[in-house]
Amino acid sequence: MATYSLPSIVPEPTKQTFELVSNTKTFKSPLTSAIQTVSRKGGHWKTKITWSNLSGEQRTALQGFLSKLNGMEHRVSLRDYGYTRSGNAPGTDSPSLYDDKMGSYIILKNVTGGVSNYLKAGDYISFNNELHIVTQDCSSNSANRVGVYISPPVRKQTTAGDSVEIYNPTAPFIMTNNAQWTTELARFSSISIEAIEDVLA
Repeated sequence: MATYSLPSIVPEPTKQTFELVSNTKTFKSPLTSAIQTVSRKGGHWKTKITWSNLSGEQRTALQGFLSKLNGMEHRVSLRDYGYTRSGNAPGTDSPSLYDDKMGSYIILKNVTGGVSNYLKAGDYISFNNELHIVTQDCSSNSANRVGVYISPPVRKQTTAGDSVEIYNPTAPFIMTNNAQWTTELARFSSISIEAIEDVLA
């Protein structure tokens, strides 16, 4: 199994759905109908991506690439293609994890201190082959650290010092449909894939 990036010649998708699949369970009392919920590790992302009206090298490059994935054998590095970072993190920072905490709250170090709204709710970050969305605005402190609330919760044990990607966050996805495309007579193709984040990567 290998993880590949989309060919650089392939343009950004024309349409994408991006879904956070939470791993929660509901319990309903048969006596009172009271409902309790519990959250478990294993939340992940699911996406459907469509490229419309591809032709020439763009079409053949994507066709060949998707065929190389061989269904679910290999992984593809994907992201939310509609995302634009809104936080004020300087483009020169190289943040990393301060400690090895699990859960929905992490601390980043090696950031520029005193930056208001270093990351904002809706920004993405990735580390340890996991993609997370920031759920609250956060500012960095004078110790060059920033506490970040994220979703989904961290799935796998992390290590202090692991690098964190805040500028081009991606994660490995498993393609769940077979490589396929629809071609018009003018040799324009529309290609769609469905994929889920690899929770074991």
